[in-house]
Amino acid sequence: MPKRLLFILLFSGCYFLSFAQEAKKSGIIKGKLINKVTKTPFNDVRITIPSQNTFTTSEGEGEFSLSEVPYGSQQVIIGGGNAKRDTLTVNVTKNITDLGDILVTPTEQSGIGNGEIPTIAMEENTSQDDENASSASASSSGFYVSNHDDFLRTASITFGSYRFRPRGYDNADVQINGVPIQDLETGFSSIGQVGGLNDVLRDRTITYGLTPSDYSYGTIKGSTYIHATAADQRQGTTVSYFASNWSFRNRVMLTHSTGVMKNGWAFSASASRRWTKESYIPGTFYDGSSFYAAASKLTKHGQFNLTAMGAPTRRGKATSETDEAFSLANNHYYNSAWGYQNGEKRNAHVSDVFQPVIIANYTYRAGEKTRWNTALGYEFGKNKNSSIDYYNGYTPNADYYRNMPSYYLNGNTPNPVAADAVTAQFSAHPEQLQIDWANLYNQNYTNTETIHNVNGIAGNNVTGKRSIYVLSNNVDDMKKIIFNTNVERYINENITAMGGIQVINQKDEYYKEVADLMGGDFFVNLNQFAVQQTIGTPTYNQNNINNPNALIKVGDRYGKDYILNVTKSTAWGQGTFKYNKFDFFAAIEGGMTSFNRDGLMKNGLFPDNSYGKSATHSFGTYKVKAGATYKLDVKNIIYLNAGYSTDAPKVDYTYISGAGRDIIIDNPTVMKTKTVELGYIKRTPILSLRLSGYVTDITDNTVIKRFFNDDPSFLTFVNYVMQGVNTRSIGAEFAATYKLTKELSVTGVAAKGQAFYTDRPVVTVYQDNDPTLKVASRKVYIKNYYLGVGPQSIYSIAFNYRLRSNWNANINFNYMDDNYVEINPDRRTQLAADLVTPGSNQWNKIYNQEKLPSAFTVDIHGGKNFDISGLYKMLHHKTTLYFTAGIVNLLNNTNIKTTGYEQLRYDFTYHNPDKFQNKYGYAYGINFYTSLSLRF
Repeated sequence: MPKRLLFILLFSGCYFLSFAQEAKKSGIIKGKLINKVTKTPFNDVRITIPSQNTFTTSEGEGEFSLSEVPYGSQQVIIGGGNAKRDTLTVNVTKNITDLGDILVTPTEQSGIGNGEIPTIAMEENTSQDDENASSASASSSGFYVSNHDDFLRTASITFGSYRFRPRGYDNADVQINGVPIQDLETGFSSIGQVGGLNDVLRDRTITYGLTPSDYSYGTIKGSTYIHATAADQRQGTTVSYFASNWSFRNRVMLTHSTGVMKNGWAFSASASRRWTKESYIPGTFYDGSSFYAAASKLTKHGQFNLTAMGAPTRRGKATSETDEAFSLANNHYYNSAWGYQNGEKRNAHVSDVFQPVIIANYTYRAGEKTRWNTALGYEFGKNKNSSIDYYNGYTPNADYYRNMPSYYLNGNTPNPVAADAVTAQFSAHPEQLQIDWANLYNQNYTNTETIHNVNGIAGNNVTGKRSIYVLSNNVDDMKKIIFNTNVERYINENITAMGGIQVINQKDEYYKEVADLMGGDFFVNLNQFAVQQTIGTPTYNQNNINNPNALIKVGDRYGKDYILNVTKSTAWGQGTFKYNKFDFFAAIEGGMTSFNRDGLMKNGLFPDNSYGKSATHSFGTYKVKAGATYKLDVKNIIYLNAGYSTDAPKVDYTYISGAGRDIIIDNPTVMKTKTVELGYIKRTPILSLRLSGYVTDITDNTVIKRFFNDDPSFLTFVNYVMQGVNTRSIGAEFAATYKLTKELSVTGVAAKGQAFYTDRPVVTVYQDNDPTLKVASRKVYIKNYYLGVGPQSIYSIAFNYRLRSNWNANINFNYMDDNYVEINPDRRTQLAADLVTPGSNQWNKIYNQEKLPSAFTVDIHGGKNFDISGLYKMLHHKTTLYFTAGIVNLLNNTNIKTTGYEQLRYDFTYHNPDKFQNKYGYAYGINFYTSLSLRF
């Protein structure tokens, strides 16, 4: 199958090249659009030459370029939609005609119209969110909302909530005012710290794939630059209300911006609140606030900006579940994370995050040829995730596999009578599928114990109600300092050079704290999973032998407490070369990533390498990419880009178990990425089309999976280290919009891809609670198994109807397929099917990878802008009311599995793959949104 796709790509390349033809005498028209109100670059504005039946849009720093324009007098139309229309007469008499800076007046509907839909896609996705699920299932396309790229817009808005990841890649490089917001340890960009600030984060410059960026080297997925200074904001006030039945039901937002005043100052402030008592999934809730404050000062040679934003947010999470659990609950949105307490629903899995960011940046402009931006950022705060912890107790999870009817059917001697009895019990008492808070509290109330030698002091004995169960928070307390500077130099009409230096230091302290003793007086800082090792060494079960037998109260830390320090430094350079028939670019980046661990607790199992600072581990990296664009004529373009890069291993995947010790994996190495993309673009006033293909190979990757292993040879938590993991992403993308009439257009989008493993790595299994560091090695036969990265095939056709009276309506028909569960590599070993008959049903169930069902959905959206300036005398300014509404998944398809993964536990005794069933998450059924915004 991969060979077939590669053949299609090669054939497509030959087809593209067949377009080549002799060019007539022609030249390039280029320029830079400047917002007349804010005096900042104006992106996403259309530039059209009607006589040539072609157009382009301004990008980057408001720049645009029209190639293959015949010599002579040309009428160039700038604007329409988000900018007032203006017509220029341009006389083309040379290879490049540079119009310089062009002031463009924004319309009142700039950034609105159909813009409310993209801002929804930027909200945090809070559907299924089980901590044991693969991180690959997380949605990461929210920043890829682009007003001028049909594919990216559809990928984010239509398929983002179904966990579609373009090309199966991880997150792109994301900056706000020049400050990168990636997490250095995971590599992911999160909008959690700035969620709900839709009004002030709309202005985004986006590149996709290997396309060169004006602000950074980027990643293989691209880059996003968010212009969020006070001077970037539209002058005026906006008051809005948004309602939906999604993760939050209500959102109110107020934004006021002065624009750039005569004294050169600009100020902007925005605040919003999002909330609901219960979200779409039972037991979940949402309570989030957001703030933004910014000031800008324009000087003779530049602009100084100070920006602060944050979003303190609490939300109740949902869990992934087995089909058996969904069936018992008779609901695809069953959530085991909650239960009733005193008649109220209480969720045990709560996310509580507040990590604001402060940014100061100065953009220096030396004439019209140089732009130099320097930014300094500070991001800090805590990300807490709660769960129920226990010591010498039975798991409180109602969906635990031993509680399910299947437990009595999957043993060595099946007991269908017992299974039927459990089914009948759940049917008669569905509340038993939820957390029994009262029972947990009662067990704590009645558990009176005397703890001897508290804090290691002989004779210091304390008697009280020792909590068996507590609600704990896993805390990430982060402090990050960012320095970033980049320069863009216009050398001549053909060549532009860019480059920059970036230094980031991130310090994360990870610890557990007690949030609720649940009726007890104290908890004890002991490791219950190390009890089996305590014979002859009584300190093995101490989480901190510097303070043994510590009594833990609310807010106290226990279990783990350590710091990871990461520093990443990079320098990059890029050159772009634009000519009449060809454009070229080349970019290079070099960097160094260093990290170490600082243990704040002396673990009883690893007393010699858990406390204090570890050695520093450093990795040099480099990246190169280049590309060429051939302009067949004014309407048809072919491009070819390629790149090679190395990346330091993730910090969490270098330490075997950072929570307890500073031992690292054997021979950690950088990850290598090779990628190539080929594309064809056609642009006319009635047809906009892009067809592209790509191949990406990632080698020498390291992944660690951590879980409780039920294998009789382990029966403890293990660290499943996979080194030398190789994967490939290959596929094609298509997007086209055809204007049927002045009012009606149709857009088609398709992506067909494959993301899969390409090797059979050897894994090493480390026991988490064994000081002897026993290891086991196994070869996992995962070659050609698919990655669990969401649907790898998507198709959409949309009809958009717009009237000059500012009405618009849109209907989408969508189909997605080729979505696979994330595999358990341990099931692809020889040991996993030892003595099982090859080719039997049991053999196939063990080794086959489940493909999730395909899905079809229909969405409708619409809206209208109302000019209400003349209704009241008090409305002396231009006042507009914007209304948008939509229904997503109109057919109410509640059977769409968006995510799935095989549990990492496996029955090695009887080789029964059904003992630990796959877990899934379902997409929401029919849901709606509506919004009213008043701007004046």
